[in-house]
Formats: sequence, C-alpha cells, structure tokens
Amino acid sequence: MVSVERERGSASGDSIPLLQIRSKDAESDSSASDQPLCRICLDSGGNDLIAPCRCRGTQKFVHRSCLDNWRAAKEGFAFAHCTECRALFHLRANMPADRWWLRLKFHLLVVRDHAAIIILVQLVVASLGFVVYLLYGEELKEMFGYEQHPYSFYSLAVVVALLSGLSYGFFVAIICGQRISNRHYHILAKQELTQEYIVENLKEGEDPPPLDSGHISELRRLGLY
Repeated sequence: MVSVERERGSASGDSIPLLQIRSKDAESDSSASDQPLCRICLDSGGNDLIAPCRCRGTQKFVHRSCLDNWRAAKEGFAFAHCTECRALFHLRANMPADRWWLRLKFHLLVVRDHAAIIILVQLVVASLGFVVYLLYGEELKEMFGYEQHPYSFYSLAVVVALLSGLSYGFFVAIICGQRISNRHYHILAKQELTQEYIVENLKEGEDPPPLDSGHISELRRLGLY
C-alpha cells in the first residue's frame, strides 16, 4: 500500500511540471502567431511592415520593400492594386528632383530603339537589293534602258532602296513602338516608379485618398492604374 501511494504521489508530482511546460509552449506559440508576418518573405523582422490593403489574417502585412519588388515584377494591375483583395493602394506621389532626367533618359532610349529598327530595316533592304542586282542586274538594265547609263541605274537603285527602307522602317517602328515603350517602362524604369509612387499604410475602414489627376493620367497611360 505504501509503495502504491508513493507511485501515485510521484506520478502526480511529475504531471505538474509537464502541464506547466505545455502551457508555456502554447503561450509561446500564440504569441508567435500574434506577431505580424510579411506575406511575401514570411519574416516578422524589419521596420517597414505595412498593411497596404483590406486583406486580413496572414495576408494583412507585407514589407514595403517586398511589395515594391512585387509591383516592379508584375504587370499592370499589381502596381496600384492588391492582387488578392483587389483593393486600391494608398499611393503617395514622391517625385525626385532629377525626374526630368529620368524622363529624358526614357525618351532617349525610345528614340535609340526606333533608330536601330529603321537602320536595321535599311540594311536588310540594301542587302536584298544587292542580291537582286547580283542575280538580275544586267536584265534590269536592259529592261529599263540603262545599258548606256549604268550610273543613272545605280543612282535610281539607291534612291529606291532608301525610300523602301525608310517606309518599311517607319512602318515596323510604329508597330513595335508600344512594345518598345512598355519594355523601357516595365523593365528599366518600373523600379524607379515604385519609388515615385510609394504605398502607404491603409487604416481599417479608411478609403485611400485619390492621387492628383496628372499622376493618375500618367499611370493610366503606362497601364499601371
């Protein structure tokens, strides 16, 4: 009887610290779950955790730097809206002093690409014309009556090649113009745009204040609003 009581006493004595350990573990788990986590990197550290939209639970918070990378990588809608709850971000315009140079650089890059397309088309047309001359040069001279005036024939061929190259070059540049603009804005300048239009914290029950109409027009022109 004494041994049984001792065993019961020891068992009851051991159960107390086990219950305490389990309760402490539960408290630590609940406190860890209460900490806001970034929904992209799943890290709770950092000083730039914000709630930019109307998402709740584990999707509520995100690092502003993680969100900016997401906005720069994704297309169109994700720049100014949450892709989960579809809410509009609270955007604050922060235009740098050297913005004019950034815009000038964009235009210079677009002009460079258009000029490269026109020059490339010119080279293609000139190459095709040279191949045609090698194959059918003498027949063309006889056909157009330039046997006695070869230099006039050469001048005419150069003028036709230039006009054809310029026409096709402008045509191709117009077709590719939108893609060229999107390439520079979405690849070269998209990260800079995330620093010009900063996402702020959105309080519960609060609607984001509207941007200036000029900024909205710019973002819509870029397909980002």
